[in-house]
Amino acid sequence: MRVLFNTIRSANLVNLNIVYYLEQEVAKLVDCKWSGSGWENHVPGESINETVKRLYGGDPPDFIVNSSAHLEENKRIVKEKTRETPKTVMTVNDMHVNPEEIVSTANEGFDGVLMRYKYSPYRKTPLPFNLALYTRFDENYYLDNLEIERQHFPWFTDHRIYKPSEEKELDVVFLGAYRRRVYPLRYMIYNELPRLSKKKGWRCLVRGRPPGRTPLRDIPELEKQGYIVGPKYAETIAKAKVFIFGCSIFRYPVSKFFEIMGSGTLVMADRPQSADELHFEAGENYVEINRGNWKKKLEYYLEDDAERERIARNGYETVMKHHTSEIRARQLVEFLKKLEG
Repeated sequence: MRVLFNTIRSANLVNLNIVYYLEQEVAKLVDCKWSGSGWENHVPGESINETVKRLYGGDPPDFIVNSSAHLEENKRIVKEKTRETPKTVMTVNDMHVNPEEIVSTANEGFDGVLMRYKYSPYRKTPLPFNLALYTRFDENYYLDNLEIERQHFPWFTDHRIYKPSEEKELDVVFLGAYRRRVYPLRYMIYNELPRLSKKKGWRCLVRGRPPGRTPLRDIPELEKQGYIVGPKYAETIAKAKVFIFGCSIFRYPVSKFFEIMGSGTLVMADRPQSADELHFEAGENYVEINRGNWKKKLEYYLEDDAERERIARNGYETVMKHHTSEIRARQLVEFLKKLEG
């Protein structure tokens, strides 16, 4: 099998650097080439069919995979696709943004879709002045309207980025977005954790999300500005006893679950969608919290070293067994084989 990854080179991008390692794992299983932005084979403005011809001559690959979840790029593929274009697979991350466009694009021009999450209970409608309206949305919309093959393809960890540390220099860490409407639990933690930690004498670190849109957040550039990203981010979460956050109103099993468990640190968060399918069990491999009990539970698990370390160790074992880049690579290849018929 031969695969062309039409995807941005993400090795130095915040949050997306893990996708780079997934692609490298796929390349250990099948023959791969890359053509997206940042790769040496990329030619700006070139149509997808021209790219295939330039890289493969008259013997095209079996699949084109876009793992960067960029809707405009997916729409470009649909516009340029012909009968000669290889089978195509797209990725969906933020299911709450333009759901009708995502589904129509998938149905019109793709053969398969990789879905980070299974559903979104809300949809986002942009408003002027960088504001947005979030309204209830049909959780079955994707299931009922996608007409192509789909694969649940959650986030994952990679040992080259995230690894445990025996040094625990921080008691509790919060890093990430905390907009109140989207992340009500995070908003509360961000505002109240520093004061609580000072009162209790905990070593605490609280920071917001690094600036910029996800596909544009360059790790080296943000490091120069003093943000905790890349290797510093991985080191920080590995040296924390507890990382505390929330999954948002969408209840997405966000990448933090997998990054932190893969670092051997205790996850404290609200229960995400698909928890059972992901083998996430409250009290066994993470600690479930809400706005009413997070302070009490945080104090309990910082005092009980044995119980905290037991759950953190179980979390690490869970992601190593079910959620690594190697496992996702095998799942992707199996999905492509299914699409081959």
